[in-house]
Amino acid sequence: MKITKQRLVEIIREEIRNLHEAKMVQWEIKDRDKKSVSKILDKLRLKMGKNYDFGASRHGATFVLELDKKFEDKVLELLMKNRINVRGA
Repeated sequence: MKITKQRLVEIIREEIRNLHEAKMVQWEIKDRDKKSVSKILDKLRLKMGKNYDFGASRHGATFVLELDKKFEDKVLELLMKNRINVRGA
């Protein structure tokens, strides 16, 4: 089977996307803190879908924050200053 140039480019792009997805961390945060977390993320000018994403948790009263590793330290520091409890998912 001969691999064409176009197929090779598709494979490379897919692998790059897979590598980017692996650079995300997941945290569980209580639902009552969702508004303050979104304010903190907006203050840092992070983009929804690119730098972070919200998801639902299996445990009911929590949500999952999926965040790019580049911003992990800054966001965690601000969450601690605002007394928001965070658990790794």
